[in-house]
Amino acid sequence: MNRRRFVHWLSTLPLWNLLGKRAVAQSTFSAAELATLREVAGVVLPSALGKTRIDAVVSGFVGWLGAYRPGAEMSTGYGFPRVQSLPGNPSAHYAAQLRELAPKLAAGKREAVAAALEESKVDRIPQRPDGKHIASDLMSYFYAGSDGQDLLYGVAIKRDDCRGLPNSGDRPPAWS
Repeated sequence: MNRRRFVHWLSTLPLWNLLGKRAVAQSTFSAAELATLREVAGVVLPSALGKTRIDAVVSGFVGWLGAYRPGAEMSTGYGFPRVQSLPGNPSAHYAAQLRELAPKLAAGKREAVAAALEESKVDRIPQRPDGKHIASDLMSYFYAGSDGQDLLYGVAIKRDDCRGLPNSGDRPPAWS
């Protein structure tokens, strides 16, 4: 009980609040930019997801940007013993890209996004968001994640979840 009180007291300190708000504010979008991002997501993400899931992907992407820490150590992975750090935050130009894209979406969403990707010289989906364009980075975020892989394979593999040992030998259920 004392630990909870201490943490609560600590969260009321002005410095603590300032640091927390600053970290979140680095990747927040205005309401108009967020609406444009949702429109872009409707174009670049599969329609099979439906509006609810597309909105969830956008929310996850915005949350991922908020938690992004340049210079943090990356997982070395199996067979790659060299330690690497995350590059700079890819979201530096996202707000400007969304503001530039917003008026063009009225004429034709697919055409506007395709032209923006071509102008940014994006020719493939990057392995991880790289900052070239928000549309390609949103696709990268989705397809590199568990939900994107489930959609591609058509089954609920849930790569990032633990199914446990009792049913580990069972085939994953169909994606829905």
